[in-house]
Amino acid sequence: GSRVVQMLRDIAHKTDSTAISLLARRVGNMLREDQAAAGTDPFAKIKTMISQMISSMQKSLAEDVDHAQQCKTDMKAATEKLAAKGAEVTKFQTRIDGAVSKSASFKTEVAELKEALSTLAEAQANATNIRSEESALFKKNEPEIQQGIEGVKIALKTLREYYGNQDQGAATGIVGMLEVVESDFAKQLAEMRVAESTAAEDFKKEAQEMKQEKTRKEQDVKYKLDAIKQLDADLTELQSDADGAQNVLDDAKAYAETVRSKCTVTPMSFEEKRAKRQQEIDDLKGALTALASSGTSSAKSFIQKGRSSVPRQLRGSHAANAMDN
Repeated sequence: GSRVVQMLRDIAHKTDSTAISLLARRVGNMLREDQAAAGTDPFAKIKTMISQMISSMQKSLAEDVDHAQQCKTDMKAATEKLAAKGAEVTKFQTRIDGAVSKSASFKTEVAELKEALSTLAEAQANATNIRSEESALFKKNEPEIQQGIEGVKIALKTLREYYGNQDQGAATGIVGMLEVVESDFAKQLAEMRVAESTAAEDFKKEAQEMKQEKTRKEQDVKYKLDAIKQLDADLTELQSDADGAQNVLDDAKAYAETVRSKCTVTPMSFEEKRAKRQQEIDDLKGALTALASSGTSSAKSFIQKGRSSVPRQLRGSHAANAMDN
């Protein structure tokens, strides 16, 4: 076979290059087609074909380099955007979780405050009922005891007027007993009045404290209900913002996946592909240099020697080779 074709085949085998293998076939086809032609320069054609192949590979390599650089830029941008949008979604979710937790806490506190207000109202009602009963009992007993004291006083006055300065005898004992009864009644009345006054004052103080406590709790309930209302409004807005951020994140994920699928090279990495393509180019340049340095006349002789070794083709094979070209 042709030495030129064999050289190209060797390069194709060395670099495992389908493109150079096809070039070798094209060169072989051209040599067969030019056997009957006179005055043609196959050497020039071969150099042109190799040069064109080199230019095509260099262009492809440059495109691969540009693509790799663009992929690197796009992947970096996609990764940074994913990180930024992911952080934004996390920020919104953290704020949402905080608002939900705070709202739930306020609602629990409101329930506890309402329960405390109910207990306070019940205690106030009980205290009022007790005070009313105490007051009613005092109002009933005070005049009775006072009337008893007045009766004892009248009895003492009557006895003293009746006996005068006479020897009282047994009357003296009766008078003494009535005086003791009067003293006991007076003491009991005084104690009752002190107890009533103290109870009334304590009730008034306790009622004022309960009123203040009720006011504080009611204000606290109002504050917390307003806070819950505001938190619910904030949650609606936050959720809307979070949904928007999530949509942007989903778009960023889709874009990153597109970039990843476009830039993920299998089974050969870009660096491996570039090295292989560069080896193909270097070997083709070496072949081109070898052809050029051999001189035109010797190159023609080199080509002619290759032609004589080209086997005859079966009928129809030329057309098949033309189709391959």
